[in-house]
Amino acid sequence: MLYQIGIILIIIVAAIIISKRFNQNEDLIYEDEMDEDELKKLDDDIN
Repeated sequence: MLYQIGIILIIIVAAIIISKRFNQNEDLIYEDEMDEDELKKLDDDIN
């Protein structure tokens, strides 16, 4: 019984760690949310 609870807790902790890594992509800023100055700066950096 204690063995099974330990395995379940390890799986839960691993799932939390993995989900936090996927949530890092939410920091992206999309083009629609940018000002014209930010867009011009990005264009200049690319070209």
